[in-house]
Amino acid sequence: MSTSLPARAKALRERLVALDRLGANVEEAGLLEDLRSDLAPPAAELSRALDQLALLAGSGIETPEPPSLETARKRAATLLERFTAERKAATLKKGIGWANLLKEIKGASTDVSGAAARSWKGYPQTVFTGEAPALVKARIAFTPANNAAFKTYEQLYQAFRAEFDKLPADKAAIERVKALAARLTETAREFDFDVPADVKRFLEAIQSGGAKLDLLTDAVLVWLKENNAFHNYRIVPRSADGSR
Repeated sequence: MSTSLPARAKALRERLVALDRLGANVEEAGLLEDLRSDLAPPAAELSRALDQLALLAGSGIETPEPPSLETARKRAATLLERFTAERKAATLKKGIGWANLLKEIKGASTDVSGAAARSWKGYPQTVFTGEAPALVKARIAFTPANNAAFKTYEQLYQAFRAEFDKLPADKAAIERVKALAARLTETAREFDFDVPADVKRFLEAIQSGGAKLDLLTDAVLVWLKENNAFHNYRIVPRSADGSR
């Protein structure tokens, strides 16, 4: 028995309605995909910045969050709540909320990256409080022991400072900085700053550009010879204008 015409018509109508709905769903999916494509790059950039901030914080480095991050979070939460109630692209695009979200995410990403960079740049003063080699050099007497310690100190310090030319890639980089700081502190303890007053004045003058002969006292001569440092210095005449 053949299906009646009304029944066939009804079935056809239902199929047409289903096809129409399917077309609408495809169109809606395309609109949502366009929005996802707009959101993906700034969201990925912010995610990388947040990972960097988390890396520093996880290693005990103070990393304050910028206010713009909370602003972006609130905007995203508001849009998500609306979209959950009505899952359409038009819900997200209504008004200026979506455009503001993209702008706020980009701003937050820039601010978070800046906060991480500032925290990392300030970390050397936290993990190591010793002086730069140039300052140490001006204060110590170059005895054989001090000379050896200074060479090690200078190499370690250069390696230490080089670590802060860029943000750390992982926790191992931060641990490497801590290890260098510990070695610098240990090496600094080897310096002997205890010298006679005449010697200190002589050495300070040498580091400042040259010592006059009247600073080469008997006490200085004795100290230089006792510390095998006599041949580290030589007399250089000055020209009429005071330069060497």
